[in-house]
Amino acid sequence: MVFTVLFSVLFCLVGFIMGWLGSERYTALMMQEVHEFDQLFEENPHPEIFDKDGNIDRGDYMHVRFDLGYNPDEFEPEDIIEEW
Repeated sequence: MVFTVLFSVLFCLVGFIMGWLGSERYTALMMQEVHEFDQLFEENPHPEIFDKDGNIDRGDYMHVRFDLGYNPDEFEPEDIIEEW
């Protein structure tokens, strides 16, 4: 009888602590802000995305895409397409 009560209290205490720690980690994970280019930062870290301290600068970025066969010598201002 004593062992049953002791194990019940022990299991409740361990369950409470594990639940509390799990909840803290889950909340921290859900509050983490994900940058639009995080996958690119991980797969292909270019030197220009690092700040002077060596940390990744997660600011605003612009990307430019050229169609295959694009010739910059034949540029016309009407060729510019802004997609948001």
